[in-house]
Amino acid sequence: MGMKRLMAMQTLYEAPRPAAKPGETVVTSTCGHNCGGRCVVNAHVIDGRIQKISTDSRRWNPEHPPLPACARGVGQIERTYHPDRLKHPMRRTGPRGSGQFERISWDEALDTVARELLRVRDKYGNGAILDGSRSGSTSKLHSRSTLRRFLHMFGGCTDLWSNMSCEAEVYSVAATFGPETHYKAAGREPTDYVNSKLIIMWGWSPGDGTFGTGTMPYLKHAKQQGTRIVCVDPRRTRTSKILADEHIFIRPSTDAAALIAMAYVIVKEGLHDQAFCDRHVLGFDEATLPDSAPAGSSYRAYLMGEPDGLPKTPEWAAAITGIPAETIRRLAIEFGETKPAAIHGGYGPGRSAYGEQFHRAAYALAAITGNTGIPGGNSGASNGATGYCGIGGLPTGANPIDSKVSSPLLADLLARGKSGGHPADIKLIYSCGGDLFNQAPNAKKIAESLDGVEFIVGQDHFLTPTTRHADIVLPATTFWERNDIHLPWAGAGHYAIYMKQAIAPMYECRDDIDILGDLAQRVGINGYNTQSEEDWLRDFTQDKIDDFDAFKENGVARLPAPEDAVAYAKHIRDPENHPFSTPTGKLELYSTMIADNPDPYGLGAIPPIPTWVPHAEDNAEFPLRYCSAKSRARAHSVHGNQPKLSRVDPDDIWINTADAAARGISDGQDVRAFNQHGATVLPARVTDDVAPGVVTIKEGAWFTPGGDGIDSEGSANAITSDFSAPSGATTYNSNFVEVQLA
Repeated sequence: MGMKRLMAMQTLYEAPRPAAKPGETVVTSTCGHNCGGRCVVNAHVIDGRIQKISTDSRRWNPEHPPLPACARGVGQIERTYHPDRLKHPMRRTGPRGSGQFERISWDEALDTVARELLRVRDKYGNGAILDGSRSGSTSKLHSRSTLRRFLHMFGGCTDLWSNMSCEAEVYSVAATFGPETHYKAAGREPTDYVNSKLIIMWGWSPGDGTFGTGTMPYLKHAKQQGTRIVCVDPRRTRTSKILADEHIFIRPSTDAAALIAMAYVIVKEGLHDQAFCDRHVLGFDEATLPDSAPAGSSYRAYLMGEPDGLPKTPEWAAAITGIPAETIRRLAIEFGETKPAAIHGGYGPGRSAYGEQFHRAAYALAAITGNTGIPGGNSGASNGATGYCGIGGLPTGANPIDSKVSSPLLADLLARGKSGGHPADIKLIYSCGGDLFNQAPNAKKIAESLDGVEFIVGQDHFLTPTTRHADIVLPATTFWERNDIHLPWAGAGHYAIYMKQAIAPMYECRDDIDILGDLAQRVGINGYNTQSEEDWLRDFTQDKIDDFDAFKENGVARLPAPEDAVAYAKHIRDPENHPFSTPTGKLELYSTMIADNPDPYGLGAIPPIPTWVPHAEDNAEFPLRYCSAKSRARAHSVHGNQPKLSRVDPDDIWINTADAAARGISDGQDVRAFNQHGATVLPARVTDDVAPGVVTIKEGAWFTPGGDGIDSEGSANAITSDFSAPSGATTYNSNFVEVQLA
C-alpha cells in the first residue's frame, strides 16, 4: 500500500486557533444550531468571560480546506451575553403570549412540570403529550434527543415526524435509491465538484444557506477550473451572482414540470444513456418495468404522453414554469451532451405541495443521462456523501405509541385534534430547543389554537415566539457552557469538531440532559442519564475516533476520506456485488415501494414515476406566488433577536420591479403582504433579482402580532398555509399573497 493511501486512512487532529495571549484561554468549538455550516469558532476567554470569537484563518486549498465561520459564528458573542437571556425558571402570570412571568425556583418549576406530565398521562394518555423539540441544537449529545429519550421512556408522545427542511428528499432518496442510504449521504463530496463540466444548481444556494462549510470555496474552485454553472431559482441569489454563468428564473412550486420537460427533450433527441438505463435503472422504459407494473407506466411512456395524450414538451412546461420553451430545450440538450454533468437539487423546491416529485424528477434526469454514481456526476441530491461519518448520538429508543402527525400540520393538529382525523387531542406541549410556533406554517393559526392545550413547557435560551406561550419556562445552557461533538451539516465533508466548554453555565441555566434527568427522577424513570458527559461522547466516537484525548485537546478530527467521493459509485461500478437497497436492487424510476403503498401517510397518493401534479394555478385574489429564502443573519429563527447581526442581511420582501410599479410601491417603503392566513409588514426591496409575479421573504424572523393579528417583524410563516405534501413535506413555497403599501 502506498504512503499516500496510508496517510489518507489516518485521522488527523488539528487545533485551528491562535495561540493564547497572557491571561487568555482560547477554546475551539462550533455553532450548535441547525445552520448550513459546521465551522470553527474559537472563544477567547479572560476571567471566565468570552471577550471575542475568532475562526480558522488558514488559507484555503482544495487538499486540506480550513473551516472558517460566517458572521453568525462571530455573532455568537452577542447571543451569549444578550440581555434577554433566560436567567432562571419562570411561571406564567399573564395571558398566553403576553410575556408576563414571575421567577420561581428550580424545584418548584420541575415539581410543577413533573406533576403536569403525570396528570396529563393519567387523564388523557401519552398521545396527549406533544414532543415540541426541534433543531435549535443539533449536536450529538445536547440536542432534541434529550427530550425524545425522556418522552419515549415516559411511555411515548405524539410525534411531529417529518423533517421540516427536506422530508421530500428523505422520502425520495428511499423510494429511488433504497432505504439503506441516509439522505445526507446521497450526494457527493465537494472535492468532486471540479470533475464536473457542467453543474446545474436547482433551487440550491449555498452562498445563503451555506450547505457545508467548504461548499462555496469548492464551487469557486470548480468554476476557476472551467466548470460551467447554471442556477435555476425564482431569485437571483448571492450564489448565482458569484458563480453562475447563467441564471434561469422559474415560478415557485413548478420545478418538477421543467425537469420532466428536460427529460422529454433528452429522450426525444436520443441523448439519454440507454446502456446505463438497461443495466442500472428500473422503469425508464417498458423493457425495464417490473412484471407487476401496468403496461404504459414507464417514465419514457409518460414523457412521450402515451398514457394521457400529453407529451411533456418544453412548450407544455413553459406555460407552467414561466421558463421560455427554447431555454428549457437548450438547457436539456446541454445537459444531455455534456459529460460528466451534475444536477444539485436544493431543499427549497421540495418544500412544495408535491415536493417529492421535484426530487424524483431531478434524480431521473441524472440517471437517464448516466451521471449517477460517476466522478463529476451526481445523483441529483445536494447533500454530501459521508452522512454522519459513523459517529453516534444519544439513543432515544422507539416511541412506544403510534401517534404521528406530519410536521406542517401542527396548526391543524392543535385546532382540531381527533375531530380533524388526527390521532390525539394535544393537552401538553414540551418544547425543548425548538421554535415550532414560529417555524411551522400558519403561525397565526397556531397561536389561536392553544386554548385546548392545558400546559406548555418552554426550555430554551430566550422568550421566543414559542416559549412566550409557555406556562413554565426553563433556562438552558448554550453550547459555550457545555461539551459536545458536531459533524458537517449536510454530510459535505469528513471531519468532526469537539465542542469544548468555554465558560461556566451562566445565571441559573442548566444543560438540557440534566434538566430532563431531574425530571426523570421525579416521574419515576430509571436509567435516563447513565453516564457522564465525557463518557457519552467517548461512546459516540469509539468506532471512528482513535485518540479521543487528542480530539478533545485539539478540537478538529479530519477523518479518512470515503473510498468514493460520489454516492452510489459502487452500485454503478459493481452492481452485482453492490445492488441498490431498493426491493429490485436497481435505481428505481418506477418505485416499487410507492407502487405497493401509494398513500403511505394518508396525505394523498404518490405516482410511482416522477410526475407533474397540477397544483400551482394562478390565484386571482392573491396573484403573487410566494416563497421563503434563507437569511445569512439567522439559522432559522436562532439569532432572530440580535440587532447587530441582523444588519448582515436585513429583512425585507423582494418584489419584481414591474409588480411593484403596478402597486405604486417604491424601494424601501413598508408594505403589507397578506393572504387568507394572515399578514406581515416589512420593507419592500424592489428588484429584478426576483421573477415577475413572485415575492420572497427570508424565513426565521420572530412572529410578533399586534392586537389586529398582523405581524410586524416580517415573519415568513405569518402567510403560509398548514397543509402537507403526500410525502409529509412542508409546503412553504406553494403559497399565494398580495402586497400593498402598509
